[in-house]
Amino acid sequence: MSIVRTIAYLSTLIMGGIIIWANSQSNFFENAGEVASTPWGLVTLVDLYIGFIFVAIWILFREEGVRRIIWLLGLFFLGNLTTAIYILYCIKSSRGNLSKFFQGEKY
Repeated sequence: MSIVRTIAYLSTLIMGGIIIWANSQSNFFENAGEVASTPWGLVTLVDLYIGFIFVAIWILFREEGVRRIIWLLGLFFLGNLTTAIYILYCIKSSRGNLSKFFQGEKY
């Protein structure tokens, strides 16, 4: 699990940094349409949101109540930054138990 933890930490730093940089360069709400205006931009968005759906299914299975809602909102607003943070959360709460990592308290 240590390699997964390392990758998740690096992903968190990279995603956090790139979000801050992009926000300083342009307004997301004014420029978001430009990404979807090209075929490969559209492919990228569809790919991204299909991945979000898979992570959302995992969150829906693993979490309950308000935590479930908070994680899902984070996922759809902050993307894979939330995924990386969620993986770190799951690693910590599972204490190295792979079944608990995937299933949470349902294990």
